[in-house]
Amino acid sequence: AITLNEVIEGFKAHPEITIRTEQINPELKEKTIIPRANAMSFLNESKAVVVGANLHVNEYGKTLFADFFFFITGFHGFHVLSGVIINCIIFFNVIVGTYEKRNSYEMVEKVGLYWHFADLVWVFVFTFFYLV
Repeated sequence: AITLNEVIEGFKAHPEITIRTEQINPELKEKTIIPRANAMSFLNESKAVVVGANLHVNEYGKTLFADFFFFITGFHGFHVLSGVIINCIIFFNVIVGTYEKRNSYEMVEKVGLYWHFADLVWVFVFTFFYLV
């Protein structure tokens, strides 16, 4: 693991190196790229050092959004997986002729409605989590 002090010392020792540092303005909701001259003060104020892809401290606040995001997408993924399994069962029953014997394809229609409803839900999940 690399400590923040090691990053600062390396930054001081090598003036040819620039570090991409961003400052997030919460009021304007925009990022500002900080020039090298101001980067040292930014590094001194830093809370976390990235080790791989893991932050030791979440500088963006509480994890509520991530919890909600993964719950909703996981819940939707479970229903998609269920729909795939049910569609496979329906496909097998159509091949075998189960619905011809019953003289009704109502179950196929119900599963189709389920599948397309899960698809419609994804439109809203995608819109609110990725586009908004």
